[in-house]
Amino acid sequence: MSITTVAVADAPPSALPVAAPAPVAAPRALTTRFLDFWLLGGASLLVWLVMMSLQGFRASWAIDQHFKNLTYTAASLSLLINYPHFLVSYKLAYRRGRPFVLSHWYQLIAVPLALLAIFVVAFAAYNVPVGQVPLVAPLAQAVGGWAGAGPVLSGPRLGDLLFTGVFNVMLLTVGWHYTKQVFGCMMVYGYFDGYKMTQAQRDLTKRALLTIWVMNFVYTNIGGSQNVFSQFKYYSFDLPNIFGPLSQLLVLGGLGLVIWKVFYANYRERGAVPSVNMLVPFAALYVWWMPQTRQYEFYFLLTPMFHSLQYLAFVYKMEDTRLRGEPHRELKATLLVSGLVLAGWLAFELVPNTLDTALGTFAAWNMFFFFTAAMLFINVHHYFIDNVLWRFKDPEIRAYLLS
Repeated sequence: MSITTVAVADAPPSALPVAAPAPVAAPRALTTRFLDFWLLGGASLLVWLVMMSLQGFRASWAIDQHFKNLTYTAASLSLLINYPHFLVSYKLAYRRGRPFVLSHWYQLIAVPLALLAIFVVAFAAYNVPVGQVPLVAPLAQAVGGWAGAGPVLSGPRLGDLLFTGVFNVMLLTVGWHYTKQVFGCMMVYGYFDGYKMTQAQRDLTKRALLTIWVMNFVYTNIGGSQNVFSQFKYYSFDLPNIFGPLSQLLVLGGLGLVIWKVFYANYRERGAVPSVNMLVPFAALYVWWMPQTRQYEFYFLLTPMFHSLQYLAFVYKMEDTRLRGEPHRELKATLLVSGLVLAGWLAFELVPNTLDTALGTFAAWNMFFFFTAAMLFINVHHYFIDNVLWRFKDPEIRAYLLS
């Protein structure tokens, strides 16, 4: 950092020296320190604590009605929180131009084209029995007994099989996405606070968080149950029940290692203590997904919303820095927010619902084809987009998030 001094020609002897400009302080928050705490996990922990405390009093109508109304509340809040968090990732990725897109062709070109191809085939040949599809029947027979894969491959129609496959891909990748986001929250706040970690400590923290992904996938696939999304029924795998407690031991082991080899080691060696803002997303992820801490409505309805709030805090920092100094900054920010809300409503609700109604997909296949396909496409692709966006070495991240 250079310091510029200002000289005044022929200044009278009594003139006061002109002070050099103060150095610009390094950023220490995404929004503000106080608001970041709530956005990165504090609000979710408070809501979870209230809901867990009231769970035993749901015999009272005055309490239970609010739990039941959360379905409608969460659906409405999705318009302002969940949908924009998905759609803004497209802006952040594709606005960077052809070189960036081509350098990440797999995530930004191949994945969406593959998803689109799957849904085109499903629409064109939905009612084709899976028994008539080459390789599917032999594959189902060969691996049907392994981890309960038989129901997953059973169809009975090709469209059912393809949608079931994409649902299981989403269930696999969602945990990866959540854990990587929390790791990013911690690393950014470690940078803000000057909390230094060795490469080995960062790797250990990441791997410990990824064990939560493993545990979530395991518990999603114990029992081989039939799941339902908007009238569409699909099967998950049927892993052995023992995998559940084993995956929890893996998570608890990872947590213990992070506490011992990262937080305690840094405190012992140099008295360094992570800030509460660095710890709150870490703690929140365990509360969100550990089986012992799950509250039904919170887990299924509110966890995605609080995950989206984490994401939007980072988006705010990026866009606020990008627009700083530009003319009509407030107008541009307002148009961006309004555009994201509108785009989310169009992509998730209006356009798919209009197509389903016009083409009679529910009457034909007993499922809302375009509504379900839009949700799956955007979710899965979003996970891959984020894999290339939020990297510390990326010059745009360094310029707008860490500057």
